[in-house]
Amino acid sequence: MNILVYGAGAIGCHIGYCMYATGNAVYLIGRGEHYKQMKKNGMHIKICDNEILKHEQVINEDSMFYIMDDVKRIKDVKFDYIFITVKLSDYNESALQSLYPLMGKDTAVVPPCTKLPFWWFYNLEGKSNERFKDIDFDQQLSKHFVRENIICMTMWLSSVIESPGNVCVKHIQRGYPLKEVYPRMKDSADKLRDIFKSTCKSSEVGDIRSEIYIKSINSFAFNTVALDREFNNLQLSQDEYSKDCIRKIMTEGDQILKILGLPIIQCIEDRISQTLSSTKHTLSMLNDYRNGHQIELSYLWEGFNAFCKILKIDMEFSKYMYEKVMDKVCTRQ
Repeated sequence: MNILVYGAGAIGCHIGYCMYATGNAVYLIGRGEHYKQMKKNGMHIKICDNEILKHEQVINEDSMFYIMDDVKRIKDVKFDYIFITVKLSDYNESALQSLYPLMGKDTAVVPPCTKLPFWWFYNLEGKSNERFKDIDFDQQLSKHFVRENIICMTMWLSSVIESPGNVCVKHIQRGYPLKEVYPRMKDSADKLRDIFKSTCKSSEVGDIRSEIYIKSINSFAFNTVALDREFNNLQLSQDEYSKDCIRKIMTEGDQILKILGLPIIQCIEDRISQTLSSTKHTLSMLNDYRNGHQIELSYLWEGFNAFCKILKIDMEFSKYMYEKVMDKVCTRQ
């Protein structure tokens, strides 16, 4: 099969590795010095279990692994899957305009799901949810998708670019749980899950919206508190105040699932212990903050804020923590 990975960050590179390892042709789209080093010396990836190195490989460019810096260089390729793995700040109309010509009528598309996605209310079941049916709160993005072709995949692993061309997967938690949004893509979702299971983890998901929510609130809560305290995972795990703040944010967010009658598939304490099990990890936004890069917290809050308005709920403490952190970030910049 032909696979496009649009965004050669730490997660994108690992997805590319998983796809290539199972005999698929991979087109990996990167940029900057990271792209240049991979183009010259190959993609160097290490797979670890915290301190233990499990696998290490260099994948050089060949007839089954293309390292590119622009999708416009791709000609006459029919893609079976397109993964969009750019940062949320780069997940915009311009990027999607460049990808749309590559999306065939049967191409399964896996968009980012860290932020609550625009298609959340599409195909939402339940009589009590009829009033929310087909609400679209991000039309600038949604118009570039065939909604029936979307596969939702959450990403539960700690991965970093250690230096240009060198990626380290520090810890795999749940890997890549995934599910189709519409029945049309079920076979494609099942095939994709089998591919990931050959090299990583990918569980079958009962309720995809609950899965997305858990990932999104997890990212928002942990990154917000990590930025506020400037703590890595080990420090967070040892600080009761930090964990209490995370609990409060998650408790406020859980209102979303309760109102929509969706299952809470993982309790708050399990979410906390699972994330903090990667003791050597520093949350991505804290890394970006320390390195003077743009953080993506506002994109996550946009999703929750939109839901607060649609569902008429309050996330008062979450809003307070978000504004506190953003004031800090803006002052430093």
